[in-house]
Amino acid sequence: MPPPNVTGSLHMGHAMFVTLEDIMIRYNRMKGRPTLWLPGTDHAGIATQLVVERMLATDGVKRADLGRDEFTKRVWEWKQKYIYFLFKSIY
Repeated sequence: MPPPNVTGSLHMGHAMFVTLEDIMIRYNRMKGRPTLWLPGTDHAGIATQLVVERMLATDGVKRADLGRDEFTKRVWEWKQKYIYFLFKSIY
């Protein structure tokens, strides 16, 4: 699945993309080809990183100010807060 957009919310483009993925996997399965569709919530973490950086910016904090470990901690906290919403949006 494509990542959420930089607002952290899913939109109609995500629904279309997931629908196309579903169509392709079902078609190939019906053709007898071995298939596996393994949806996820982000690709390379780029959208999540942007969301967290923008949240930090509202407090006047930059990613570099925090250091790698603290920034990573904030990203995981954001993920824990929004993962239910993201999965609920696609299932």
